[in-house]
Amino acid sequence: MDAVVVGGGLAGISAALELADQGARVTLVERAPVLGGLCRSVPDPVAGRVDTGQHVYLGCCTELERLLGRIGAEPAWRQERLELAVADSVKGRSRTLRAGRLPAPAHLLPLLWRWPGLPTRQRLATAAVASALRSFSAEDRVLLDIVPARSWLQSLGQDEVAIRQLWEPLLVSACNVSLDRCSAGVAAYVIREGLLGGSAAGSLRIPATDLTAWLDPPSRRELTARAVEVKLRWRVAELLPGPGSTHLLRSAEGEELKADQVVLAGSAASARRLLTSRGAADPVLDRAAALPLSPIVNLHLFTDRPFLPGPVVAAPGSPLQWLFDRSRLGDGDQAIDGVAVFHSAASLSAADALVGVAQTTLTTQLWQLCQELFPAARRARLRHSRVTREAAATFAALPGSLQAR
Repeated sequence: MDAVVVGGGLAGISAALELADQGARVTLVERAPVLGGLCRSVPDPVAGRVDTGQHVYLGCCTELERLLGRIGAEPAWRQERLELAVADSVKGRSRTLRAGRLPAPAHLLPLLWRWPGLPTRQRLATAAVASALRSFSAEDRVLLDIVPARSWLQSLGQDEVAIRQLWEPLLVSACNVSLDRCSAGVAAYVIREGLLGGSAAGSLRIPATDLTAWLDPPSRRELTARAVEVKLRWRVAELLPGPGSTHLLRSAEGEELKADQVVLAGSAASARRLLTSRGAADPVLDRAAALPLSPIVNLHLFTDRPFLPGPVVAAPGSPLQWLFDRSRLGDGDQAIDGVAVFHSAASLSAADALVGVAQTTLTTQLWQLCQELFPAARRARLRHSRVTREAAATFAALPGSLQAR
């Protein structure tokens, strides 16, 4: 069987390897010059390269770990249990929190009990969320899909303080929409799998930077070893019926490929475009392709000294959301004009209001917030900064999106 996989992101790489394992003759086509999809780095005139954003995955992402292990792309930072620093904007300090060595969900009690800005009554009230998800089924997930996540949390006794201090930092970064606009089915799934799925489910895995060097060469090596032909800068313009039961793919430059089987491993919108070109209509695909997209904005900061209180920092109630000390997470030594610098990154999800803000304005605003939140930042000198924006970082996990996908 001849198979063509369209799209060289993580899904496409995985599909190509799986097909090759089953004995197919596989060609993987990707319109970009490298593999990795949205997991990539971009050139920076001062720092060399920076990632498009701070990528993080969790211990519950077992299939992703299996793929990364196969191609030999180990994360630079791996936790066996969740540990992070949490900034307390009211008291002006940060505290390091660790999950306990207990079975789930009891492993979260040490972390929850010291979470800043959370009254004791609300710490106890979070048990209602864990209880509601104890027997969470696929049917429950579908029913909750049409409900906004904020309304669902409120129905379980979570007040605005608990939502702002605890649930927003955890869920907005995962779902990439505000909780007013987020499907409760998606939010519940994130909590169930990422926090309650086991003592290691929420432990952090952080890739090495830069992402292109981390993913592209090892993916190509493994694909080559499985006799998969990789065609880069190959954009599929048309997907047409071929002779018999085959398919014909035509590139934007007019090159053609024939295949017995085609896997579309890109976005729903790109799949709809290609299937429409061959006269195929699919109402289900139309619904998925019509889902809005949601942006992520990242700020890379290069300072003359480190200023974050830990490798991974949550900032509840702050526009900064999550911050990462890249120098401690695998960047190694870096220098600008021969002077050592320390690389930190702020990741801002659901960033619709920030996509169009000028880089200088955004940097000034966010660096000022860093100085207000972290005392060490007031003594640090900002040597360089870079804003990266992904306007189409993820689909918008709106109510109803689960059914559409």
